[in-house]
Amino acid sequence: MALNLSRYILRRSRTTSRNYCEYKSLYEKHEAGKQPKKVFGQEYPEWKKPWIEREGEWKSKLSLFVERSPPMEIMNTLQKAPYVTTDDVKDWWKSMQVMQEIKNQEFLPERVAALGYNLAAVHFFTYRGCAVRLKDSNHWIIGDFNTLKLPDQYTEGYNVEAVDCSNFNNKGLRYEGVKNLTGLTCLKWLSLRNNKHIDVWCLDRIAGQNGRSLEFLNITGCDLCVGGVHAIARMTNLKMLVIDDPGDNMDLQVALAMLEEENPELLICIDNEQTTEVFMF
Repeated sequence: MALNLSRYILRRSRTTSRNYCEYKSLYEKHEAGKQPKKVFGQEYPEWKKPWIEREGEWKSKLSLFVERSPPMEIMNTLQKAPYVTTDDVKDWWKSMQVMQEIKNQEFLPERVAALGYNLAAVHFFTYRGCAVRLKDSNHWIIGDFNTLKLPDQYTEGYNVEAVDCSNFNNKGLRYEGVKNLTGLTCLKWLSLRNNKHIDVWCLDRIAGQNGRSLEFLNITGCDLCVGGVHAIARMTNLKMLVIDDPGDNMDLQVALAMLEEENPELLICIDNEQTTEVFMF
């Protein structure tokens, strides 16, 4: 019985393990060309392929739209091409900008594999106008690709303790970019000031990733709601929270009052010029 169990465990470990050494860059993939799709080690059956990929089918330049599956907004614009207005073009261009911004903020496992979580976060945030401070240091790392000379491979000593995203490029940090805070076990100070895309979903992700280490959080100018307060309540070590004046929003006031009652060590402050400077370590 013990022998059969050991064989089962060995077989399971072989099927679930992954080899990360087989990673290829975009240039290597381009040189290798398009590879046949395989499922469980066998080539994908011909009858399961999309018609545009089957052998003998005629292709035109319009096949680009079939292969890349454009959003419904683009297809809708193409359908009413003779009646397209300038407002339609502006709306399309804005949607393209949003898609590009989301793509630029995506979490890249390849970057983390090469640099580690902390150094990868330094690369991501500093190259987008943010300031980063390392553990046991009073110097803020800020600059761009041309001025900063950051290591291009894993280097010890880059333990991120504070991130200031108040000057994040373009329209601010998004939900996809928040994932780049993953693995920062020393992160204690985080400012998301004036990042209008920070909402309850972003706060929930931050609570799950950094809730155990975070001690200071500035979310002025963000979209704070009752659900966001519940997410903040999961940040067990939080000592100071900086927010906008809730005004006449009674639901938000009650949620904040309950948060203070549950965590007596938490200080909730209304944003002003001196609030952020008081808790800069």
